Amino acid sequence: MDFVQPPSDPDEWTDEKWLAWLKATDDLASDELDESISEVVMRIVQSTPGLVIGQAMLGMAQAIYGRQKDEIVIVVEGNGESADDEPFAVRLDFDHPERSLVEFKRG
Repeated sequence: MDFVQPPSDPDEWTDEKWLAWLKATDDLASDELDESISEVVMRIVQSTPGLVIGQAMLGMAQAIYGRQKDEIVIVVEGNGESADDEPFAVRLDFDHPERSLVEFKRG
């Protein structure tokens, strides 16, 4: 069986012939590549069409789901008290984090 070109009418081959052709051509494609798959993907992503499509996809996501609001979270380990020499005072409310405060001292 010649695996170089498939027939012009796909119905001429059985499923087994198609599977055999696909398996035979899998080896050919990987041998012909000079660069890795990740290099090919990066080249496509960084190209102008890749950038345009990426931005279009982000725009569609924002149109469908709305803008994602970035949540600003600052985590500081401590006992809830700040030293006197610090330029700020921290008051943490562990039961109600939204009531926690950071006050900056004028100096």
